[in-house]
Amino acid sequence: MRIGAFTQGYVRADSTPQRRVSEVVVEAIAAEEAGLASFGVSEQHFRFPTNSTGPIDSLMAAIAQATERIDLMPGTVILPLHHPLHTAERWAAIDVISDGRVYFGVGKGNNPRTTDVFGLQADRAEEMTREALQIIVNAWTQESFAFEGEFWRFQEIGLCPRPVQTPHPPLAWSGLTADTARVAASMQLGLMAGALANDWETVETVLNTYRDTWDSGTALENATPNRKANILINGHIGNSFDEVKSQVEDGLMNYVHRIVTFKREMLARNGTPDPDYGSEFLGDFEAAVSKTPSLYGTPEAALEVLQRFKALGVDQVDVTFDYATHEDMVKSIGLLGELAKEVAEEPQPAAATAA
Repeated sequence: MRIGAFTQGYVRADSTPQRRVSEVVVEAIAAEEAGLASFGVSEQHFRFPTNSTGPIDSLMAAIAQATERIDLMPGTVILPLHHPLHTAERWAAIDVISDGRVYFGVGKGNNPRTTDVFGLQADRAEEMTREALQIIVNAWTQESFAFEGEFWRFQEIGLCPRPVQTPHPPLAWSGLTADTARVAASMQLGLMAGALANDWETVETVLNTYRDTWDSGTALENATPNRKANILINGHIGNSFDEVKSQVEDGLMNYVHRIVTFKREMLARNGTPDPDYGSEFLGDFEAAVSKTPSLYGTPEAALEVLQRFKALGVDQVDVTFDYATHEDMVKSIGLLGELAKEVAEEPQPAAATAA
């Protein structure tokens, strides 16, 4: 099981967005030096003052130049917000700059404010994302092609540059629910699932849904199937639980409240309202940490969580580092690197091998 680091570029009250942009690149370097498998950045728009990672492709281009080995994992590129040919060009260039280290995660978005500002219909976002991804795959794998779809139409063109990886970088679909897992499996894409405001039982359901339905899926035209499941969790590692809590509590509670609020609004817009969604996590740090898979606490406690994921047969765990100071996050990333070595040396559990 691979282990990676991830960030949303959270901006504390004692920092600035400008400083965080520079620090995110340093944190990626720290993740590489710690021996972690990947570094991810999420695409966050209009969430000032709390997030600084809207220009995800610009950040990843800088990280590609500043590192040599670590995989680059956008989590995720929100395809309906961009023309797919622009997306294809930019991420192909990042793959070139990084010498083939992009793991291309995409999603339809889950922020009602972003949807409204960009004038998107939330109920059409999945259709747009599927069509955009097909265009990107075609652009990366074909010398030239034309396209006639529902959302985009253009005459025959050829993309320049195309990625280093052939036929294309690995593809994955992002989401939190079993329905999302079915969507990923239906296209035989990798799954980038989150444990944010999800309990262990829900995470297992998402994983099982993905595995049970993947074989019946059909890969996108010109695409290479990718059967890998990544789980994104929150985390911060320190000398004690109380130390960790003092470093991250305010930021984590702010984030949980926002995620729950956005999820409730999206559920209502999709015709499946759940006004109680996430209530058990709101304003309760201990509940948010204990009821969801997370890596908050000592290295010993974090290792138990990673071992549980390994037993579930997860291909990769990505740990979101936010909320603490930059210096404390760099230390925590180093500790995660030590745990990753320990996990890698352990034999794969029989249940995971069978999965």
